[in-house]
Amino acid sequence: MLAAAVACLPIFLNGHTIYRWEGGLFLGYYISYTCYLLLASSQHALLEPFSLLMLYFVMPLTAITLLIVVWRSVRGRRRLAPPATD
Repeated sequence: MLAAAVACLPIFLNGHTIYRWEGGLFLGYYISYTCYLLLASSQHALLEPFSLLMLYFVMPLTAITLLIVVWRSVRGRRRLAPPATD
């Protein structure tokens, strides 16, 4: 649940809009999670390499993507903010 909440941050920051690339990312996560569940339920030999791939490649890539999206959102809001008056 925590991962789903963190993954939804770009949606919340972009005015509740899901862009095409974000939808594709969510679809990829769903497919990956389903593959993980299938491998885990059958105790397949590929479970450990798949888990390592998710841990060392997909998770850091996701973290970098989230940081970039948050940074762009904050930067865009600063540009739209009215100038401060003294």
